[in-house]
Amino acid sequence: MTADVKKIYLGIPLDRYEYRMMKLDLMPEEYVAQNNLREKAKNGYAYMEIQKGMYGLPQAGILANELLRKRLAKHGYFELPHTPGLWRHTAHPLWFTLVVYDFGIKYIGEEHAKHLLNALRIIHHQN
Repeated sequence: MTADVKKIYLGIPLDRYEYRMMKLDLMPEEYVAQNNLREKAKNGYAYMEIQKGMYGLPQAGILANELLRKRLAKHGYFELPHTPGLWRHTAHPLWFTLVVYDFGIKYIGEEHAKHLLNALRIIHHQN
């Protein structure tokens, strides 16, 4: 089975904000108009403050992984110490790998898979 936690990865609050500038010409005109960016731009660039995780920010993955580790531990899940990226449960016959925000899950018995999915739903709603 597979699952994804993209919303946790993309919604993770950053420890410190990042700042970026982007040429207006690279943005869709509809977005530029909708957000009045031509009036706010300086020398053809929009300046942005990034407050939450997004693609391309290495710390977003690290922060999301730390948050998942902490929250999954409350449900009995842990990362195996000698195999980074491989997780299991203390009692349920279930293993999974986590790569960025996608889970590859191996389980024995549907009830055990449901346990993980329920834990992920709870974690998602904590964001």
